[in-house]
Amino acid sequence: MPIKILVVDDSPFIRQVLSSMVAEDPEIVVTGTARNGEEALEKITVLKPDVITLDIEMPKMDGLQCLAKIMESNPLPVIMVSHLTIEGTEPTLKALELGAVDFITKSSLDPLILNKIQQELIQKIKIAATIKKSRLKTSLNKFGVESGNASVFVGVKTDLELLAIGSSTGGPRALNQLLPKLPKNFPLGVVVAQHMPKEFTFVFAQRLNQICNLEVTEAKTGDVIQPGRILIAPSGFQTKVIRKNNILQVEVFEQPNLIFKPCVDLLFKSIALTCEKRVLSVLLTGMGSDGAAGMQELHKLGAPTIAESEESCVVFGMPKAAIELGGVEYIEVLPDIYDRMVKIITEHNT
Repeated sequence: MPIKILVVDDSPFIRQVLSSMVAEDPEIVVTGTARNGEEALEKITVLKPDVITLDIEMPKMDGLQCLAKIMESNPLPVIMVSHLTIEGTEPTLKALELGAVDFITKSSLDPLILNKIQQELIQKIKIAATIKKSRLKTSLNKFGVESGNASVFVGVKTDLELLAIGSSTGGPRALNQLLPKLPKNFPLGVVVAQHMPKEFTFVFAQRLNQICNLEVTEAKTGDVIQPGRILIAPSGFQTKVIRKNNILQVEVFEQPNLIFKPCVDLLFKSIALTCEKRVLSVLLTGMGSDGAAGMQELHKLGAPTIAESEESCVVFGMPKAAIELGGVEYIEVLPDIYDRMVKIITEHNT
């Protein structure tokens, strides 16, 4: 059975471009289009699409309002169509928090790179179609955010030096649930590599900073890794951990030959060289296998490793790859990852 998609955008040109792109793949059929959120909700009931592409700025009912209603009444995999600008970043991140599984950027619809965007869109639609609707609903309702218990870290002196986290598809929502649990006295500095287009991680860090107990900033070269701080690896660049004058810090640089920017494997492998087993690493939801090889290296050194379980992952690709490589010590659903981290850190009390 072909994947049925509904294309929602107020621009007739964009509706035509997106429809033409995906129609070239025999496994996908455009079952219909809609001009705004109201029309989309009506057509969802009739056409029963498998995946929806959803514009953000539309008249009558915008994409965020429409997305919230879809996730409330009939959760479906939704891919947002966003402007790749600072102005477009904020609502796109809000959409990911509300339950959208991924996004593409309108400004990338340039004749010179249409082929690349077409491949990206088709791949994302096919991945979205594999996501169980029950998992979308479960991840929204069952796995809520609760503050961590700060008292568990009173007097704790751990031999671990940092917490490293990698994530991709579904990661923004997972990080929005996990990172606010870290209390002010969390004893480790935190470095996060989340796959995102350029410019997005700066706004993402700002949004996280508003809801977390710890300071959250986009990382830059020379930033010290220390308790009380979460560093988000900047998109479009690579981030590694180094030790300078016996102080852990990050180095941000360009490395164009790598697909993912930031690359979780590169981050994890740099930490393996720098910290050996004195690191706690976590691999969350995401497509592909980035992070698996790096986590395997850490595991071989004796470092504790955690992967998100299939039950709570939007996409189980990255954790699954790490598990299959034998680099994972603990497998936990998202709401249990914090508790597992607490146990590990307290067990490494010096």
